[in-house]
Amino acid sequence: MDKSILDMIKKVPIINLLIGIVLSILVQFLIKDYGIFVFIGIIVAIINFCINILLGQLLFKKFRNSVASLYILNFILRIVIAAAIGYIIFKYNKYNVAAYLFGYTSHLFGVYIYSVIENK
Repeated sequence: MDKSILDMIKKVPIINLLIGIVLSILVQFLIKDYGIFVFIGIIVAIINFCINILLGQLLFKKFRNSVASLYILNFILRIVIAAAIGYIIFKYNKYNVAAYLFGYTSHLFGVYIYSVIENK
């Protein structure tokens, strides 16, 4: 695996986990009972990110002829995982989905911070 990809898969989840912990605590203090859903959202985003990188790297190296169709299946799998967890949270309480989506989307802060650090 590429050194830059290994570096990314090591650093981005750590950055996101720190962001998730801080945001979860902050949201928990400001709006009671929503911090856990922010944290669940960022954990699902971290898992999706790692699945995307690992499967994407595997597809490009081992299955070059059918990479497009397998990458689409990878994309659909990750969307189904995130949507299923969101649906379960929605069934529990429909307002918790907003906190889950906030946590899931806040994963992009970690990717941005990583790119700023790497590009100096």
